[in-house]
Formats: sequence, structure tokens, C-alpha cells
Amino acid sequence: MRVETRQRIDASNLPRYVTGPRAVGWWGVAFLVVIELMVFGSLVSSYFYLAGNSPQWPQDGLKPPELLLPTITTLVLLAGVIPMAWGVKGIQKGSALRLKTGLVLSFLIGATYLVLKYVEYSDLDYTWATNAYASIVWTMIGFHSAHVLATLLFMAAVFVLAQQGYFREDRHVAVQCNALYWYFICGSWPLLYVVLYWSPRWL
Repeated sequence: MRVETRQRIDASNLPRYVTGPRAVGWWGVAFLVVIELMVFGSLVSSYFYLAGNSPQWPQDGLKPPELLLPTITTLVLLAGVIPMAWGVKGIQKGSALRLKTGLVLSFLIGATYLVLKYVEYSDLDYTWATNAYASIVWTMIGFHSAHVLATLLFMAAVFVLAQQGYFREDRHVAVQCNALYWYFICGSWPLLYVVLYWSPRWL
């Protein structure tokens, strides 16, 4: 009769918490970013496909979009990266207060961006159903704005956990995941900004 013996493994030296690329959650968000990049890429491709097959762009005599307010909103959104990075560095050093401050500032910046976008697009003389140009513009703006809103909700959830003392110097992977997605949302906007606001002047 064969008796199998199991060797006991000492796991006492293994880390209880992991952060960054060692965490499964971090890679989940990283792959989500890759998928989102493909979606944004397909939208940009659709924009130029429609522009290339239209005798006039924007269509039906519409004027190219104004630059002042979109440029301001672009600078506002990009500024949101700074407090987020500052807050992440803070919790890595054990400062929960610095993390919460960074989250609040980033949230306010993101909310300001959405308000400015609402002001900008509530004053347009066309809707998503006007023509192909209007449809692709509203789709791209709506898609990106929805992602900003989703990230703000994620940010709020992280803040609530931070208020409860959940995050520490060795346990903050959710903070890093939130920051990674926020960096992507902020970093993807300059490309859309150039496509939506500058390319109609070149095409």
C-alpha cells in the first residue's frame, strides 16, 4: 500500500499584500486600458473615414469648433494628473491625509472638466442626429465624458475606503488601479482634442 506524504510549505515569508505590477488587480486595469485604447482608436479611425469620404468637413456648412473653451478644459483635465500622483506617492509613504487630499483635488478637477464640457456642448447649433460629423463628434465626446464620470465614481469609492483607514503603506493596490485608469483617461484626451478641434481646420 502506497502512502503519499504532503510536504508542508512555509508561507510565512510571503508578502500578505502586493501592489503595482505584482497585483492581479493592477494587471486587470492595465488590460482594460488596452481594450479602451482599441475602442478609442476605432472611434478616431471612424472619424477620419467619415471625413475622407465627405466633400466637406465639417458637413453641411458647419463651422469648425471653437478652440478657447476646449483648450481650457484640456488644461484642466491634464492638471488632474498632478494631485493624483501626489496622493499615490503619499500613501506609499504612509500618509493617508495626503492620499485623501489628492483624491479630493483630482475629483474636483474632473468634475470641473465635465461641467465645462456640458457648457460647451449645450451651446452648439447641432445635435448628434444632424449629420455624420455631428454623430461622430457627439459619440467621441460622450464616450470620453462617460469614462471621466465612471472614474470619478471609482475615485469616490476609493476616498470612502481611505476615510475608513483601509489603505496603508503596504496595502493600496486599489489606489494604484484608480490612478492608472485616471492617467489613461487624462492622457487619452489630448489625442481626441487634436482630432476633434484641430483636424477640421486641416482637412
